[in-house]
Amino acid sequence: MEYQIISANADIGQIEVLYKQDGVAVAAYAIDVPIVNGLFLTLAELDAEIQHRAPTWLNERKQELANATGFDDIAALVVPIVNSTTPENVNTNTAMWEQVEFEKKVAAALVKFNVLTVDPTTIAVSNL
Repeated sequence: MEYQIISANADIGQIEVLYKQDGVAVAAYAIDVPIVNGLFLTLAELDAEIQHRAPTWLNERKQELANATGFDDIAALVVPIVNSTTPENVNTNTAMWEQVEFEKKVAAALVKFNVLTVDPTTIAVSNL
């Protein structure tokens, strides 16, 4: 998959990579550049790392989407937040964060009982 490094931050050792398919941007990811024996990867190793993280699953997803139906029902559920500080939205945001906390507890329990091997609420970009 084609890619372009679109930013680099030496302070955190991270690059942002724009992946392209047939010249069209398909995804952008931040990648923590691995450090081996105190050194960042060489250019060849970095290329291999970037290619390893390429979102190759997008081709399969694109094929699935071509024949999928029913998204209108899902889109109808969207309730956009216009101003997050209005009283109505404060309640919505509070409920959302309560749901997030609940999901974190569920994930922790699933890890504890070996249903999951990794808590998905703690995965960082470098763990992908």
